Amino acid sequence: MAQCKQTAQEFIQNTFSPAVAVLCSPDAEVLCQKNNLTFVELVQPFCRLTTEVHIRDPNNVPHTIKNLKITMRDMNMQLPQAVMARKMLNDVVASTQPQLGEGSRGNVVTFGSYDLQLSASTPWFEAYRDMFLKVLPPSDHEFLSHCLCCIFVVSSGHSDPINAFNTLSSNQYQQQTQYPTKMPRWFCPGILKYYVLLHDVVEGEDAKADAVYQSMKSSFGGQNCHLLHINSRSLHTAETMHTDLPDPWSQFLNKNNSEANSKKRNKARYFIAWEGAEYDSASNSVVDDAFPSKLSEGTTDSPLSGPIMSNSSLVDMSPDSGEGTASSGSLTSETFDHPLSEPSQDLNHVDSPLSPDKTYEPELNHTSFKGKLGDRKQGGHGICLTTSDQDRIKIFMHELCVRALIPWAERQMKILNEQHASRKGISKSLFSATKRWFGGNKPTGQVAANQNTTVVYSSDAPELQMRRLGDIAFLFQMYDFAYNTYHAAKRDFNNDHAWLHYAGALEMACISLFMSGNPREQKYPFHYMESAITTYLQSCKNPLYATRATLVSTEALKSRKMYNEAALQFIKLTSEDSDLRSALLLEQAAHCYINMEIPKVRKYAFHMILSGHRYSKSGQRKHALRSYSQALQVYKGKNWSLAEDHINFTLGRQSLNLKQLDNATAAFKHLLTENSKQIPSQQNAFLREYLFVYKQLLSLEMSSYGGVHSNTLPELPIPMLDNNATKVIVGHKPQHNQDKPGHIGYDYTESNHPRWQALEEALVSFANNGILPVTHRPTIQCFTNKTDNRFNPVAYVGEPVTVELYLVNPLKVVLVLTEVTLLWSFLPSIPGQDKPQLITNEVFSSVKNTLANEIIHTQVIDEIVLPGSERSPVQFTLTPHQTGELRIVGICYNLSSSLTDDRNIKPSPANTVYVRGKQRLDVQGPRLNNTKEEKSSKVYGPDRRLDLVIQPEMPQLQVSFCNFPKSLLCGEVHAVMLQFTNIGTSPLHKLKLASSTPEFITLGDHGELPKFPCVYQTKNEVPSEETKCYCNTKDKVCNVMDIPLPNRTLQPKSTVSVPAWVRGNDIGGVHDVHFMFYYEPVTKSPRARHRLQRHTAVINTLESLSVRSVAHRANSVHQSSSSQASCILSCEMENISQVQANRAYVKEIQVNQVSCASDLWSIQYLSSQDKPEIIIGCRETMHLCLKATKSANNLDSMLGKESVIFSDVSFSDQQISSATTPCADFFLRSRSQSDSESSAPTETVSKSREKDFRDLNCAIQLGMTLIILWKACVISEDGELQIKVGQHHVIIKKIDTIFTSYPFFIIPTEKPPIRFTRSRDEQENIRPESEVTTQLVDINFNHQAQVPHNFQNNRIAIVPVTLLLRNCTKASVEILVDTSKSPDRLNNRPEEKYVVPEVQHLTSFSWVSQTLTKLSLDPSQQRTVHMTACFSKPGIYNVNRLAVFVTHNKDTPEMVLQRHAAPSVIVIQDVSSE
Repeated sequence: MAQCKQTAQEFIQNTFSPAVAVLCSPDAEVLCQKNNLTFVELVQPFCRLTTEVHIRDPNNVPHTIKNLKITMRDMNMQLPQAVMARKMLNDVVASTQPQLGEGSRGNVVTFGSYDLQLSASTPWFEAYRDMFLKVLPPSDHEFLSHCLCCIFVVSSGHSDPINAFNTLSSNQYQQQTQYPTKMPRWFCPGILKYYVLLHDVVEGEDAKADAVYQSMKSSFGGQNCHLLHINSRSLHTAETMHTDLPDPWSQFLNKNNSEANSKKRNKARYFIAWEGAEYDSASNSVVDDAFPSKLSEGTTDSPLSGPIMSNSSLVDMSPDSGEGTASSGSLTSETFDHPLSEPSQDLNHVDSPLSPDKTYEPELNHTSFKGKLGDRKQGGHGICLTTSDQDRIKIFMHELCVRALIPWAERQMKILNEQHASRKGISKSLFSATKRWFGGNKPTGQVAANQNTTVVYSSDAPELQMRRLGDIAFLFQMYDFAYNTYHAAKRDFNNDHAWLHYAGALEMACISLFMSGNPREQKYPFHYMESAITTYLQSCKNPLYATRATLVSTEALKSRKMYNEAALQFIKLTSEDSDLRSALLLEQAAHCYINMEIPKVRKYAFHMILSGHRYSKSGQRKHALRSYSQALQVYKGKNWSLAEDHINFTLGRQSLNLKQLDNATAAFKHLLTENSKQIPSQQNAFLREYLFVYKQLLSLEMSSYGGVHSNTLPELPIPMLDNNATKVIVGHKPQHNQDKPGHIGYDYTESNHPRWQALEEALVSFANNGILPVTHRPTIQCFTNKTDNRFNPVAYVGEPVTVELYLVNPLKVVLVLTEVTLLWSFLPSIPGQDKPQLITNEVFSSVKNTLANEIIHTQVIDEIVLPGSERSPVQFTLTPHQTGELRIVGICYNLSSSLTDDRNIKPSPANTVYVRGKQRLDVQGPRLNNTKEEKSSKVYGPDRRLDLVIQPEMPQLQVSFCNFPKSLLCGEVHAVMLQFTNIGTSPLHKLKLASSTPEFITLGDHGELPKFPCVYQTKNEVPSEETKCYCNTKDKVCNVMDIPLPNRTLQPKSTVSVPAWVRGNDIGGVHDVHFMFYYEPVTKSPRARHRLQRHTAVINTLESLSVRSVAHRANSVHQSSSSQASCILSCEMENISQVQANRAYVKEIQVNQVSCASDLWSIQYLSSQDKPEIIIGCRETMHLCLKATKSANNLDSMLGKESVIFSDVSFSDQQISSATTPCADFFLRSRSQSDSESSAPTETVSKSREKDFRDLNCAIQLGMTLIILWKACVISEDGELQIKVGQHHVIIKKIDTIFTSYPFFIIPTEKPPIRFTRSRDEQENIRPESEVTTQLVDINFNHQAQVPHNFQNNRIAIVPVTLLLRNCTKASVEILVDTSKSPDRLNNRPEEKYVVPEVQHLTSFSWVSQTLTKLSLDPSQQRTVHMTACFSKPGIYNVNRLAVFVTHNKDTPEMVLQRHAAPSVIVIQDVSSE
C-alpha cells in the first residue's frame, strides 16, 4: 500500500468525526457570499480544534480529546444520485495524476536485481477514498455519520432574527419528524440546537446585534448561542488592496464545484472501432475487423465529460441492497455516450436520499446548493475577512464544542447508558423473544451466503441505543468504552441474526481496539474485520460498506506492517460490479506486496497488470497506461517475452487512445524484437499496428511543421543491422562467378588474404629496386571487422564505393523494404574555404536530394524481400564526384507489411502500410589488450572503415583476358591475349604483373615471340644457333613481370594488347590462380603512390601425361682417358586420363620431342635406327631410354656466364625450338618453383652438411631437366575432337633416384621426439651423406669380352684387366684398391651371379700380382690400374670382384667402400677340343 498523507489514526479520526448540520437564513448567506463562500465553507478550515478538550464517560471517568474535528454539512445539500456519484468518483480519479515528471530518477528503489521507479504516493486513491466516503449514503444500522447538532444561522440585519431562528428550528423539526429518511440523518430526536447570530462589522449595527444576542440567550439558553462578527473589511477595500495572505479555504473546496461549474464543459466521445474485446465488457464489446484509418473524436451536448468507460457500474450508492447497474442497451453505432450519463434505478429497500422524492423541497425559500454555486462570483476567498475575523471563527468553533457539543454528548451517553442498564433483561423484539423462547441460542460464527437480514429494529430499540452509545463514544475518542459497547452489541446482533448490524459492530469494535491501544501491547483483531467484510459481502450484499471497512482496515494493517493481510483484503473486494474500485484496490494490493519486509516484486507486477486491465475497462486510460508501465519495469528484460509483449501491446493501445502517438510507437516498437515467441500471424499483426501508429505520428509531426519534414528520418527497429559485419569495398569490383571454371573475376571476400599482401610487397619491392619502403602500408580494398581500420579508406572521384550490409530479420514474417538507399554525410574539401557546409542526403526535399545525388551518386534498390528469421547481405554502391570526407551513417528505406496474413498475395500500395525510416550504422573497433589498463577494462580501438577520404581522379586500369581457357590439361600450354585499358582520366606507367603461381603464366622473355595464337616455334622459324638460353641461375625467377607499354605510358582511354601463355598445373583438379597488376600514376600523389588491380582465375585442370625418370651411370668400358662421363636416362610415360561419360578425356598423346635443358648435359637417342613415332593411348605406358653425355666445351660456363644448353630428340617431322618462348620460360619457372620447394625449411644439420660438402655432393648430382613436348587428342564433353599441345618437366637432380613430372610429398608417419637441448655429437661430427661417400669414384673395367684359352696346354688362363677410376668430385681423394676382399663378403649381400644354371662356383677366380694398390686422384681426374686375373676353368665370370676404398679427408684415416654394383662380364672359352 502506497504512502498516504495521513497516518492511520488521523484518517480514522477524520473519517469518523462528529457531524453537525447547518441551516442558514438567506440574509446570512448573503453576508457569507461577500467572501465567495457559504457558511459551511467559511468555517470549514477552522473545524479542527488545536487544543485538547476533555469529556467524561457515563462512569464519570475523564478522557482527553486531541485534535477534535467537526464535520459541517449544509442541511439543504443532498447526496448525489447514483449516476452522478459514479461520475464524481470517476472524475476525481481521472483528474488526479502522478506528479513525477518523466525521466526523473529521484524515486528509484532497488529490490534485488530490480531497479523500479515507484510512485511514493497514490493521490488518486486518496482522492477516490475521500470522495467515496463523502458520497457514501448513511445507513440505519449505524449512527456515525448522523448529525448530532444543527446550527441555525441568522444575520443581525434580519428584521426579526428571533422569529427567523424559530422558523429555521421548526423547519428542522419538520424534516426530522416527517421525512426521517431524507438527508441529513439525525442521531436522535433530541439533537443539540445551536443558534448563531452573524454580524457584519462594516454594514451591521452593533447595538442591534448585542440586543438580539441578549434576547437569544434568554430564549435559547446562553450555552447554545453565539454572536459571530465577520466581514471586518469592506468589499471596496478588499477589491482595491492587494494582499498575499494565505487562502485556507482552497484545499477544502471541491474543484468540480468551484471551477468546473463556472464554465461550460463539452463532453467528448471517442470512436472505438479499434477497441478489442479484451478491453471491453463481455456483453458490450465493439470489434471492428477493419483497421481504422485514423482515430476520430466528436462532441455532443451532454453535460458529462470524461474518458470512455465500460458499461459496468462504478459504484452503487444503495446502502443495503448492493450496487445497481446502468444498462445502456445494445450498441448500434461505432460510438456510444458516456455510460455515466445513463439513468440508473435505485433498488433501496428503504427510502434513500438517492431516490428522488417530488414532495420534498429542499430549498427552503432560498437558492439551492447548486444555484448558489452557479451564482458564485469569481475572485478570492475570504476577501472581507481579517485575521481577527478568522480568530473569531476559531473561538466560535471552540465554544461550540466545549460549551455545547461535549456537554450534550456527556448527557446523551448517560441517558443511553441508563436506558441500557434498566432494560438489559427485557426482550428486545418480538422476533428475538420468539427465537430465544422456541429456537434457543444459535452458535456464533460465519453466516451462510444465501441468508439475508430479516430483523427490523425500531428507532428506540435497546440494540440501537447501545449502538448509539458506542458510536457517540467513538466519535469523541473514548475508544475503550466504545470497544466494550460494540463488543456487547455484536453478541446481541449475532443472536438476532441481524447481519448488517452485526457486521457494523464487528467493524467498529476492531477499529476501536486499534485506536485505543499501543501497537506493541495489543494485537490487531484482524479476524474481527475479516468477519465484518465477509458478512457485508455475502450476507448483506452491501459492497459499499465492505469497501469502507476495507479502506479503514487496510490503513490500520499498514500501520502495523501487516502488508500481506492488507493485500488480501484489497483483493477480496475486487469484483465485476465496479471496475474502477477493483482497479484502485488491486493497485493498492500491489503496493502492499512491494512494501513487505521481503518485497514480492513479481506479485507487485502481476497485480499492477490486473489493476491496469480494470482501469482500462473503467475508462481510466491514463491510469491504465501508468499501471502497465509500472509492471513493465519488472517484466522487462527477464525473458518473460509473452508477458512483456502483452504489456507493450496494451501500452501501445492505451497510448494511442490517449493520442500519445510517440509513446504508442515506442511500445509497439518493443514488440518487434529478436526474442519474440509469438506466432507469425501475431507478429504480422504487431508489425501492422506499429506501422499504422508510426505513420500517424509522422503525419502529425509533418502537420506540426507546416507540411515540411524535419531533417532527420525516424529510426525503425527492424530489420536489424549486423553492424560489425559491414564491408566497404573501394574501387571497381569484378564479378566472380564460381559456377564457370576458367572465368576471370575477383572474390572480394578474400581480398584480405595474406597472399595478396605478399604479392603487393613483391611488386612494391620490385618497383623500388628490391627494397620495401619503410612507410609501406598494405593496400586494403575490402575493409571488414578483421582488417586494420585505424586509417581512413581512400576512394577516388568517379570510382564506385561498394558497401555490403547484413540485414537481419528478427521476425518470422516476411519484411518488404522498398526504395532502399545508403545515408551519408559529406564534407567537401573546397580550397580557400575554412568551414565547408556539411552535405547529407537525409532530407525529403527533391531539390536538395538532387543536389546531393550530383555530389555523391547513390544507388537506390527498388525492393528487398527479407524472409522470416533470415540474414541476408545487401550491396549498395556510391560514386563520389567531388573530393572531401565521406561518412556512411546508415540506410533509409520504406518498411511495409501486407495487411493480410496470406503470403501468396503480393504486397501492393492498396493492401500495405509503409513508413519511411532509417537504421544507423555504427561499427565498433577491436578491443585493445596491450596495456594493463586496457586489459582490466573494456577499451576499443578506432574503426574508420565508414569514414572515407575522397581523393582526386586517378588512372584506372581495366584488364581483359582474351581467349582464356575454361579448362586445361595438366601441362597444357595455351596462348592468351591480355588487353590493358586505362579508363581513368590521367596516364599511368610502370605496369607490372605478379602471380601467386608464377609457373602458370609467362609473357615471353626468350627469343622472338610466336605469333598469336601459336604456341611453339619450330627450328625453321628461328636461327639454328638459338640453342642456348641465358639466364641467371643464381637468382630465382622473379614472379614479377614487367608489361611493355608504348612509350612506357598508357594514356587515358588507350588500350594495349600483350600476348601471354599459360600452362596447366601438373596436378589435376580445380586451381585458383591469383593475378595482381601494379601501376603508378604519372602524376605523383602523396596519398597514393601506386594502385593495384586484383584478378582470380579458376582453372579446372584435367589429367593427361605422367612422366617418371631415373638416371644411371653408364658402363664406360671403352672410354679413353679423355672421354667424359655419361649416363643412361630411363623415362616411363603414362597417359593417366580415363574415359568417362559426359566428361572430357585425352584419347591419345603423341610425344613430339624430348629436350634436355642443362648447362653441362646433352641427350641423344640410343638407337641408331630411325626414331619411331611415340603415341600413348588411354591408360597406356611407354618406356623410353636416352643417353646423356656430359660436355666440357660449354664456353659460357668457363667464362662464368650462367646459361642453359638445350639438346633435342625429336620424334616428329618438325623440331620445336625449345630454347625460345614459351618452352624455355615454363622450364625456367618450373625449375624456380622446384628450387623454392627444395629450399623449404629443413633440419639445420642437413643444411650445414650440404654447404660443407658441396664439392663431394657433385659426385652424384646431375642438374638436368627433361622437357617432354607433346600433342594430345582430346575428346570434349560434347564429343568434339580438339588438339592441344603442352610440355612436362622432369628435373633430374641426381643419379639412381626416381623423379617425376608431378610434385609429391612424403608425409612422415611418426613425428620425431621433441628435443629441448642440442646434441653435442651431432654438432661436432658433421659428416657427408653415405649416399655421396659411396659414389665418389666412378669404377669401370676394361678387358676383352671373350678370351679363348687352351686349358690342356695351360691350366691357368691369365687375362689382363684395366681398372678405370675417375674422380667424380671436385676434391682430391685417396683410393685404395684391394683385390683380396670381395664386396659381397664385406657387405654381407648375396652373390650376383651371371652364370648358366648348370655351372656352379664359377665366380672363383684369382687376382694375381699386387693385391693392394693406393693412389690419389685430383678433381675430375681419371687414372688406370693394370691388374691380372687368373681363371682355372672356362665359363662366364664377373670380374667385379674387388673392393675400392676412398677417403676424401686426409685427416681422417677412415676409408669408405665404393658402390659399383654393375657387373663386368668376361667369357673364358676353352679351345682345347678344337
